[in-house]
This record gives sequence, C-alpha cells and structure tokens, in this order.
Amino acid sequence: MEVLMTLKPKIQPYVIMIVAVAVLFVIAAVVLTAMYPDYGYVILIVGLLVVLLLAMLVMQQFYRRWYTTYEITENDVISRFGVFAPDEDVIPVGEISNIKIDRSFLGIILGFGDIYLDTPSAKTDYEVCMKDIDSAELNKAVELIRSLIQERRPVSMPRKKPEPETK
Repeated sequence: MEVLMTLKPKIQPYVIMIVAVAVLFVIAAVVLTAMYPDYGYVILIVGLLVVLLLAMLVMQQFYRRWYTTYEITENDVISRFGVFAPDEDVIPVGEISNIKIDRSFLGIILGFGDIYLDTPSAKTDYEVCMKDIDSAELNKAVELIRSLIQERRPVSMPRKKPEPETK
C-alpha cells in the first residue's frame, strides 16, 4: 500500500498568535510594575504564570504537529493521532460519499483549512476530519481524493433513448 500523500497540520499561525499574546502580556506586566511598584512581585508572579501557560499552549501545538498524520493511499485515507498507541481512522476511498472543505476567516487570511470526509456509515458528523491543512496541500489532497474516487466508481452505462412510437 503506497502512500500517495502525507499531510500534517499547519501550526505556525497559532504559534505566532500565542507568542504575540505573550509579548503583549510581558509589556503589560512591565508597565503595571512601573505604575504600581508595591505590587511588583505579585505582577511578576502572575505574569510568569501566564507566560508559562502560553508556553504550554505552544508546546501543545508542536505536539499536535508531531503526532498527527493524515495519509492518502491508493485504497484508503488514514488519520493517525497519538504517541504510544495512536488512534487510527481508516476510510476506504470507495466509501467516501462527501468531501467538505472548511476555511474560517482566519484560515483564509493565514492559508489553511480543514477537509471533512463523510461516508454513508458515519453515524454522526464526519468520519475523518483533517484539521489545519496548508491551503496548497489542501487543494492537492482534495483533487487526489476526487480522482481516486472517480477511479473506484463504476462506469454507468449510457441510457438508451426511448424510441418514438410509430402508429
């Protein structure tokens, strides 16, 4: 089973936003410390706790990038997430009934989107969701999946036109 395409989530926009918030928070903490020197230690401790929380959010994004993989093979679409016992969702290409592309406002600006794959057997929502895929890779992946689906679909026989009745 040859892997035709491997996709990973795009995390740079999230990391940049978290770092920007951390920088703004550090600037606010410095200004507050200058304005209220009596509460300098409290402001410093709260500031460090918030920066630590933001650092943990950055690490969570890297974790998501390192341990999330979406693969498209000739027969299946595979979604994996996890380290020691990764969760794996496999959809045969022939069973895909619907492909939905979702781009949020932020995703349009920063160049990423989501691909949702649906099958008739999906009980709720979509069977596989490929989150935060780079726009260029997203378009290539959708075209690849569509071409694989077209290869799997049986060719329908053309209908014969009814012959006009003669009297």
